[in-house]
Amino acid sequence: MFAVRRLRVVWVGGEGSAQIGEGCELARQKRAKYKACLFCAITRDFKASLSTTMANREDIVIVVMGCTGTGKSSLVRLLTGDSSVKVSDSLESETRAVKVVRFIDRTSRRNITIVDTPGFDDSRTDITDTIVLKEITAFMLNQYDNNRKVDGLVYLHRITDTRFGGQSNINLRMFQNLCGQDAYKNVVVLTTFWDQLNGTRLGEKRESELRTKIFSEPVQGGAIFMRHNRTMDSARKVLRHVLTLDPVDVQIVNEIRVQGKSLEETSAGSVHGEEVERLIAKHRQEITEIRKELSKVKEMTASTKRELEKLRNENKQKLARLENEKSDLKNGLEEETKMRKMLEVEAEKEGNLRKEWLLKRESRASIRSRGYDKRQLSLFEVPLDNPPPYEEALVSQDLSDGVFQFAYSDQYPPHIARIPSKYKTHVLDIFDFKSLLHTTVATFLLPDLTGLFDSNTVRTIDDLVYRNHRLHEKVRSETRRGPISQITLGMFHTKNIGHRSDWYTDAAFGQQQFTGVNPTTITLAPSRWVEEFEVVARDQGRDDITEILSSDPKALYVQDYSHFRTAVALPMDEEIKCDGRYGCSSVVLFHLEPNGMLHPLAITLDYKGSMQSSVTIINQRPESTTLGDESDDWPWRYAKMCAQVSDWFQHELVVHLVHTHLVEEVLIVAAHRTLPPSHIIFKLLEPHWTTTLSLNEDARNTLVPKIIVGMTAFTGRQACTFIKNAYSSFDWVGSYVPNDLERRGFPIEKLDDEKYHNYAYARNIFCMWEILRKFVGTVLEDTYAGGDQEVATDPAIAAFCGQVRSVDGGQLPSFPSVRTLDELIDFVTMCIHIASPQHTAVNYLQQYYQTFVPNKPAALYNPIPESLAELRNYGEDKLFSSLPDHRSREWLLMAQVPYLLSMEVAENGTILHYAATAVKSGATPAIRSAARVFKDDLELFAVTVSEYSDDLDDQQTPYHVLNPNRTAMSILI
Repeated sequence: MFAVRRLRVVWVGGEGSAQIGEGCELARQKRAKYKACLFCAITRDFKASLSTTMANREDIVIVVMGCTGTGKSSLVRLLTGDSSVKVSDSLESETRAVKVVRFIDRTSRRNITIVDTPGFDDSRTDITDTIVLKEITAFMLNQYDNNRKVDGLVYLHRITDTRFGGQSNINLRMFQNLCGQDAYKNVVVLTTFWDQLNGTRLGEKRESELRTKIFSEPVQGGAIFMRHNRTMDSARKVLRHVLTLDPVDVQIVNEIRVQGKSLEETSAGSVHGEEVERLIAKHRQEITEIRKELSKVKEMTASTKRELEKLRNENKQKLARLENEKSDLKNGLEEETKMRKMLEVEAEKEGNLRKEWLLKRESRASIRSRGYDKRQLSLFEVPLDNPPPYEEALVSQDLSDGVFQFAYSDQYPPHIARIPSKYKTHVLDIFDFKSLLHTTVATFLLPDLTGLFDSNTVRTIDDLVYRNHRLHEKVRSETRRGPISQITLGMFHTKNIGHRSDWYTDAAFGQQQFTGVNPTTITLAPSRWVEEFEVVARDQGRDDITEILSSDPKALYVQDYSHFRTAVALPMDEEIKCDGRYGCSSVVLFHLEPNGMLHPLAITLDYKGSMQSSVTIINQRPESTTLGDESDDWPWRYAKMCAQVSDWFQHELVVHLVHTHLVEEVLIVAAHRTLPPSHIIFKLLEPHWTTTLSLNEDARNTLVPKIIVGMTAFTGRQACTFIKNAYSSFDWVGSYVPNDLERRGFPIEKLDDEKYHNYAYARNIFCMWEILRKFVGTVLEDTYAGGDQEVATDPAIAAFCGQVRSVDGGQLPSFPSVRTLDELIDFVTMCIHIASPQHTAVNYLQQYYQTFVPNKPAALYNPIPESLAELRNYGEDKLFSSLPDHRSREWLLMAQVPYLLSMEVAENGTILHYAATAVKSGATPAIRSAARVFKDDLELFAVTVSEYSDDLDDQQTPYHVLNPNRTAMSILI
């Protein structure tokens, strides 16, 4: 096995020199020296060979499993020294998904891979046992598919547990059926928390019972018991043992890959399926018994009835989750497998296209080397000097020579690792200097600013309105102001919604859903919400509301923020709060009346899994024409403020940050990595990338973690989880404007009807989509004269799409595979839409709607009411104290940040200016020609924008944000 160097020693001497050691001292010394040299040589070669052999052997793979709270992550952290493996003091799992940690063992010099898995009893609602099983199985299959096996399976159990309960039994059964009997010889049952026992006698007794009773089957198959007292030494003993084992395949891999079983049909899947069925039957039986109890007992107290209803709803929720889990298990790994196979096919296709292109290029180079000129080429040959748009693609897969690389983190979706200097924009070239200075100073330098806002004299909402007017008048009248005054009052130069006398009304609230900062999420109410609100209305004796809900369900719309807790992995009964700030996940029900008025009917302040667990208030005014004093309806005004807080969070972090800024960045990086600068797609998209990368970098480093998060009721970790969740769930094709409007219940063919005339965003954005698509279509139809076939065989397009989807790239699974010209036109239109009109619509109205903080605060400063009775007792004082007037720095930031982000677009940065200059630019002939019509279309559309604004019932606030003279051509700020 090891090569030993052969030493040839030639002795040079006089007579008798060959007779070494025969009484000759010199010969004896030479012989001893020869032996020493030979030993050193052998030792040196043995060590080198051993090192090479060890280095060549594949990673040692150790899978760590067990119940939640048994110390899995702690063990991994001890072995690896990886501080990112979080250790928890609670019984909630810190292993959110299968985590792979790699390191080099100092003693054996082996590459070690530790696989840290979630427990099958994870208490988080979004981590089901099915998800855990699927993730572990997917990892095992990936090992198998790459010709790798598992060296060790470490199952942890707390020696401090006095009994082996039902959930522990389920965990063990799952583990045994994942491994199979053939892998038992590689199992280590690691008993933990020995350091918490008073002496070892009790622990030894429990260990003996575990070995002979609970774990008898694995032990008989060769599994061994070891002890861990949370020390490095005990952790390394486990590692040293695993290093002596031969790798094995586990049972679930053989069942799926060799026997062809589905996940549901495997032994582990069957065990889990049986448990799910058992729990489903259990909850169904409990629901039936509660129903019988409710019908049997006619005279029961209201509290008893509520308790039974609550219990029934809890069982219904558990039942629904289990039914979903059952379905998820049945689907198994189909989606993952389908996606993997699709990517493999596309990768093979791209590889073949690249080989074909390289052969063609070599052929042409050969022709040229023989001295032929271009006129001697075949009619079917394309000269290299003038290639079609796809001809240069994939000459080198990384066209940027490593400059444009993706970076990954726990905080944000994929983004650029480092911005090349030529693409970097200084922060002062992005933001208006004064507004940036004001925000920076207010955030990091100024002391408490309470005195500046006269908080002692401001005690009512009317006082806030008056102060808003007074500060605007002061800013406009003073030509010279002191430094503090300049910093704190700059955002009051332009009017905001607080100048409207009806800013707090239902009409103003409803119109903001159509033409405010977030007009993109109002959606036709699913039957689920209609039914739940109908139950609430009936319970509250509001027959007028139930009549509307039952008679006109196709005109009911919702703003639904109920997913907040699920998205950040927060239990449904836990408050959303941070540092004295409170948040909420509201649900708002609207009625789109025949006259086009969007009227709020009911608001759930903070949805906690069910209406019964939440506080819902119904509007005293069932219709927009119903008379009533809205100014003094403080409970209802408070509910609307809760909804605005929810919308602030959804808008800033998802609609604005993720769906425009962060999605566009992935496209920019992927395009630079896969598209040559001469490619027509690159030429169409590049003008819409100005400043975006630098702006996003500043957002990741400063704006989000140090400013935005500090205004909300979410922790930094929760906010980042929310951001990543929004990114991974972004629906690319579903967000095409026609698809999006139809999905949300706004038929594009009826947008000009009376019913939808107030939805100016929808009317404008659809027109802009059609104009953009016409421009893009003209360019691409001229370029791809071969139609669908030419698009399908363009390797650059395939590479770009693959890069955006890839786990090693943009990790955006919804991104399409473009195979037809029509799909290509839609895809390019979407890229421009995100960067230009969409970002403009959700960004540039922030100053107007948000600098007057009472209209749309980022958080509340008192807990959310826990009952309807409590809410109904709310007066102006409660609403006022929920605002940050006593925390003036946060108030100032809530006003300053919208002011910072709403700098007016310069004339040379508008989409109309782009169209006008593209006509005369050095762009391709196809772009120059199409730009002429594009410019004319945009100029006509500017008139249409004014007409749509004039159609609004609300004439106090014109809607001109999508006027091409104001629409930014890229994400400029």
